[in-house]
Amino acid sequence: MYRCNIIPMPNQLQPQSGFFAIPREGRLEDFVTRKIDTRITGAESYRLNIQPDGITLSAGTPRGLFYGAQSLRQLAATGLGRIPCVCIVDEPVYSYRAFMIDCVRHFFTVAELKKMIDAAALFKMNVFHWHLTDDQGWRIEIKKRPKLGEISSTRASSDFGGVHMAGPYGGCYTQEQLREIVAYCAERYIEVVPELDMPGHMTAALAAYPELSCTGGPFQVKTKQGIFKDILCAGKEETFRFLFDVLEEMLAIFPSRYIHIGGDEAPKARWKACPDCQARMRAEGLSNEQALQGYFMNRVIAWLRERGRLAIVWNESVRGGNLDASAVVQLWMDKNGECARWANGGGRVIASDYYHCYCDYPYAMTPLRKTYAYRPVPRGVREAGNIWGVEATVWTEYITTFARMSEMSYPRFAAVAEVGWTREERRNAASFERRFQLLTPVLAAVGVHPAAPQLWNPRPLTRLKGVAEFFLPKVPSMLSE
Repeated sequence: MYRCNIIPMPNQLQPQSGFFAIPREGRLEDFVTRKIDTRITGAESYRLNIQPDGITLSAGTPRGLFYGAQSLRQLAATGLGRIPCVCIVDEPVYSYRAFMIDCVRHFFTVAELKKMIDAAALFKMNVFHWHLTDDQGWRIEIKKRPKLGEISSTRASSDFGGVHMAGPYGGCYTQEQLREIVAYCAERYIEVVPELDMPGHMTAALAAYPELSCTGGPFQVKTKQGIFKDILCAGKEETFRFLFDVLEEMLAIFPSRYIHIGGDEAPKARWKACPDCQARMRAEGLSNEQALQGYFMNRVIAWLRERGRLAIVWNESVRGGNLDASAVVQLWMDKNGECARWANGGGRVIASDYYHCYCDYPYAMTPLRKTYAYRPVPRGVREAGNIWGVEATVWTEYITTFARMSEMSYPRFAAVAEVGWTREERRNAASFERRFQLLTPVLAAVGVHPAAPQLWNPRPLTRLKGVAEFFLPKVPSMLSE
């Protein structure tokens, strides 16, 4: 039986007789004929033909050649000196296959991020969603607003997951470092989509610029996770001047087609009591504060569109009923069918469901097979073509080290990569796990060390115990196998 040791599993392959012997001297690349073939029309499609006397890799674009090279790289790494002959004709199901890293709650160096980028490129992921601003810190150097780096980038202490870390904690990427990551990703055909979360999750910015709030502050950069009442004031023009100052510098750094502008978890209590916000609602004919958020997001969306960019928002942003139709909606927690309605109305959706794709939670809560079984098309969607893609996310309230991030992300990031690339009828969980174990040394070579296989799919009682210990770390569990 032919076993194809590639992640994501190719969508079409034809085993052939014989093997290509990997040369003991020289580079494998020297025995590969690469060519651009305009008859291969997909931007990410490739054709890999392995024969005993040589290897031919064809694609219509350099990106396709890169993806074919990743498949060959995996076959060579698992072939024990020889590669089974095969003809692979492959292209992805979804054009958007993303991974997100939260660098706010805990900060990761440029060198560490490059390791995660290398790992994602191996599995043909093509978007790095970079979460750079939140209540607990600000991670982007903005020269026109220097207090963001001086004040907003550092919190007094850290209290996450029942663990207290005394002393200041912070970090801020310089614009040169941000450009370095953008360039590194571009070499691997990964687009960097930065996130400037608004109007909520802005306490760190308000600590530096309290006049942008409804109350005037004062504020401190948050030391704990949570959802906080103080958000950007929607009634003040200075709020939008601030955002456009920040975005202007971001656009000069990030050439991505899309900018993520957040829109999640923005309580409306301050807006309800704010004279400026209420005056804005009357002036714009808005019926409620949810519609005010739609107005808020639409102003930013329009500003971006004038500069040739489009916006991605979290799914809460659609609840006002007036969100600009050009926005891409990212699903993370949708219990009301709002993303299905958005897709059925012609809007695009990115699927990153909390219950399957949030990789910061323990395997006891989200086992590998649960992630792998994810179906990106939400219930009720009639226009499946409007599901643009999938995303694996790793938030870092509970992750303090790069080693821990590696363990929590992999193999789950790779599972989401296969969900995004491979047709559902060709996916198999047991096969994926076998292939991933074979490819673990390839990940280790780029500095990413996944969780051990015995942790991936815990048994029911172990799962119950693990969830209890995660959410109640100071309470000893009475459960055992």
